[in-house]
Formats: sequence, structure tokens, C-alpha cells
Amino acid sequence: MHAPNSPTPPGARTEVPDRRGGLDLVTQPLGFSLRLNLWYTAFFVFGVMLLFLIAYFLLARELGQLDRELVSAKLDAYRAWYIQGGPLALQEHFRHQSGLERESTFLEINSATDDLKFIHSPESRKDEATLTHLVGNMQRPGTNWLPPIAASEQYMVWNIVFTTLPDGSIMELGYTTEDRDVLLQRFRTIFLAVMVPIVVLGFCGGGFITYRAMGPIREIITAVRSIIQTGNFGSRVPDPRTQDEINELVTLFNRMLERSESLIGAMRDSLDNVAHDLRTPLTRLQTGAQLALQQDNPEQIKEALGEAVEEAERLNAMLATIMDISEIEAGAIKLDVTRFPLKPIVDMMLELYDEVAQDKHITLTASIDPAGIIAADRNRLQLLLGNLVDNAVKYTPYGGHIEIGAEFLVSETRLTVRDNGIGIDAADLPRIWDRLYRGDKSRSQRGLGLGLSLVRAFVEAHGGKAIVTSDPGHGSLFTVTFPNKPETLPPAKL
Repeated sequence: MHAPNSPTPPGARTEVPDRRGGLDLVTQPLGFSLRLNLWYTAFFVFGVMLLFLIAYFLLARELGQLDRELVSAKLDAYRAWYIQGGPLALQEHFRHQSGLERESTFLEINSATDDLKFIHSPESRKDEATLTHLVGNMQRPGTNWLPPIAASEQYMVWNIVFTTLPDGSIMELGYTTEDRDVLLQRFRTIFLAVMVPIVVLGFCGGGFITYRAMGPIREIITAVRSIIQTGNFGSRVPDPRTQDEINELVTLFNRMLERSESLIGAMRDSLDNVAHDLRTPLTRLQTGAQLALQQDNPEQIKEALGEAVEEAERLNAMLATIMDISEIEAGAIKLDVTRFPLKPIVDMMLELYDEVAQDKHITLTASIDPAGIIAADRNRLQLLLGNLVDNAVKYTPYGGHIEIGAEFLVSETRLTVRDNGIGIDAADLPRIWDRLYRGDKSRSQRGLGLGLSLVRAFVEAHGGKAIVTSDPGHGSLFTVTFPNKPETLPPAKL
């Protein structure tokens, strides 16, 4: 950890206290942009230099090849004339050549015993001594080249080659051509002069491209900074509409924000509902304990403690149900899916809730095909159906009716629970599956607000779905579906 006044190391993130006393991690997008720009410029300049080097060496090779081809053609011509007419033919040839040709050619023929048989030098004779010294000792078989040497004429060089003739003589030929190094030097000078604006252009172009490419990243940073400072997850990054990885990053980031906003909203609602629903049982626990402390009669103390235990059991049931739902949603639950008749399960539910229904003069009926088979976890199906029937009994008025039905299709089984109770308001329909959510109409009834959440979790764990339709004041219809083939179920996430 650095001292308060110590300098920040290069590349380290700066931590700035925010208004709420926390730490806001301030990134350095410009630093990253600059590094990206420098990398781009470096590769751009490297590419230009590589292209120049390739062009330079190809040009030098082609120019050298052209000069050698020219001198080789001259050598072949002089060789042919010598073979046909000897030194006299060569003398006759140079007598009829132009002055430029005579000044550009040095030709010497020596016998195998190093006797001079023929020599032609430029009339100026300025380079004769140098040429004779260079080629005098090069009597080797085959055709050989000497490195070009500067001529007395400006910007010209001598290209020297020697070869062995059929009679054993050695022919040495020197021919002047333009000094290619001068041309290549100009090429290098032009490249160095052009390189500076190329580097500037590459840096500016890289900066522009980097700035445009980093635009969505800056938008993401702005959105994150806004979320950190305000705690509002409503910020979104504009879609760049580029159909590339940046666009995918922005899309995923916005989806993550939507998901986070939804989860935080659900968490806040759940906490509000938990606070509301726990307030009553906790108050009852406190009241019961205080009454027990104030009573002297053992029977009254026992009664007060019994009520406290009842409220504690209700709280334990709520927490256990929340844990079950969380386990199911996390995919950690293991289902024991089997195929079995549905009617016995429904009949058991009718028998279990018959007394409660009779107290409210509710008609509880079922129409289930005895041959109907369902693929599900038997124990969890019983719990699921029990929650649906219990929910229907609670919100169906005196003299109402509840009907349980099932439809056995090829791909799935549909289980329905219909009642003519108070119904569900349209505003509450999307939220009845949320944990601990209870509409205004439902708060008059005792409950945890977790039954329908548990129903949906169990159904989705089976690979099915749960839906509800309702007409306020006339009743509701809950429909849950189960796949008929166990192999269609999603694998358990351990």
C-alpha cells in the first residue's frame, strides 16, 4: 500500500473517494487508447518500411540483372566475332562502331600463356590501367564477374566479366553503365523524406480509428460511473449498430444491466414483502413472550409459549420454502421423475382439503381420466398441487366451487385448477409468481406469499411451464404443463 503522498505507479488504477465515502475506481481510457494508437502506428510504419525494403531490394536486383544481361549480350557478341574472325574481326568491328560504343567498352584477350592477343581501351585511356590491373590475374575457367568499379565519367561504373574461349584464351570485357547506387541513393532519400508525413498520417489515422472504436467503451464507462455514483441501473449504452464484437459487447452489457435492474428490483420488493410479512409473526412472538413473562398461571404461560412456538414454526416454514425455491432456481435440485397415474394424487388432494372446503361450503371436484399417466417427481407434484388447491380454497368465497382437471396430450400433460373466487387484478398478474409477493386482496388471508413461487419453480425444474388467467371478481385458472418424456427434461445443474 502506498503512502498518501507517494506517487502512483505507472499503469495503476487511481482510487478516488466518492460522495458516499466509498471508493470509485477511475479507469484510464485515454491511456489505453494512446497505447492502442501507438501499436497501430508502429505496425503501420513497420508495414511501410517492410514494403520499402522489399521494393528496394527488388529494384536493386532488377537493375543489376539488367546491367548483367546487357554486358552478357555484349560478351556473347564479341566471343562470336572472335571465334569467326579472330582479333582482326574484333578490330574491324570497333573501327565501324560509334564513339560512344568505343568509349564504353574495354576488351582484352590473352592467350593461355598470358600473351596479349587483343586489347581495346577507351580512347581517353583514363581507366585502362585500372581495368588492366583488375583483370590481369583473373584467368580462371568459366564466366566470372567482378564487382562494379567507378568509372572516370560521373555517375557511371564499369561492369567487368571474363570468360574462357574455345582456344584457351581469356576474354575480359568491361562495359560502362549508369551507377545504380546513385539511383538507389535517391530512392532512399525520397523514402526518408516521405517517411515523416507517413508516420504523422499513421498516428493521426490511428488516433481517429481508435477514438471511433473506443466510443462504445467510453459509453460503457460513463454508464458504469453513473451507476456507481447514483445507484440507478436505468442507464443504457447506445447501440453502435456495427454488427461486430463491440456491438455484441454493448448488447450483452445492456442485457446485464437489465437483468441486474430486474434482480435488484425483485430483491427490493422481496425485502419489502419480507419486512411486511415478518413484522406480524415477530410482533406476535414478542407479545407472546412478554405475556408469558407477566403471567403467574402456568396454564396461561403454557398457552402464550405455545402461540410463540406456532409463530416460530411459521417463520421456519417461510425460510425453508425460500431455501427450496433458491435451490430449484439454482438447478441444484435432483428430481426423481417417474411415470405414474395422476388420478390417485388428485383424489388424495380432494380428501385432504375436503374438510376445509366444507367449512366454507365450497364444492371441490375433479375430472381426471383414470388411465392418464404423468411424468413427474411424485412428492413434488403433491406439494405443487397442494399449493394450488390451498390457494384456490383461500380466495374462493362461501358457496363457491373449485375444479381440478387434466388433459393428456402426446407431448405433455396439462393440469388445471379453476375457481370462481375473487380473481387477480391485471396489475398483479405478472408478479404473483415472485417470492413473497402478495397483492392487496391477498393480505387479508394468512400465508407466506411463497406458494405460487414454489409452484413455478417446481414446474420449470420439470421442463414445463405455469400460466394463469384471471377475471377479477369471477375467478382464476391456473394451468401447469409437464413434458410426457423424461428425456426432454433439462439436466440437473450440480
